Amino acid sequence: MPRKIKYPTDKQLELWQLKRDKLKGKEIAERKKVTTGFVSKTLMDANERIRGLLEHAAHMNKITVEILSEEVGFARGTSAMLGGILCYITFSPKNGVQVWYEHKGDCTNCEKFAMCKDILLQEFKERNVKVDNPSMRPTDLTDLLFKTLEEMVET
Repeated sequence: MPRKIKYPTDKQLELWQLKRDKLKGKEIAERKKVTTGFVSKTLMDANERIRGLLEHAAHMNKITVEILSEEVGFARGTSAMLGGILCYITFSPKNGVQVWYEHKGDCTNCEKFAMCKDILLQEFKERNVKVDNPSMRPTDLTDLLFKTLEEMVET
């Protein structure tokens, strides 16, 4: 039986974002005036829920996961159904779960241009990653984003 998927609570997301901003558990506890035990438990629960969301998205889209980091909110895998192309799954508090398929499209003629660009720039913003050229096409932004996220997972 599949496990029940739960979205992280507001408190879990708040502490998870602080941890993703490179604060230590003790620093988060001091800032939020809670115990380090509370921070630890809340982050474990948040990570479990985020992992569940990423795994669920992969399962629903028939993606074989190769890399998954609930701390970064990122997974990478391949889709056998689509000829083994690379697929990326992101999670952010603002954008929720997003599934991306590697391709080189003609962004200038795409009706989703503005939406994709807004989501991608938000992904960078929530991860405190500066984009030198925010006017890049969405397909170029995805290349930069996924390279950056893979580097975050590796460190």
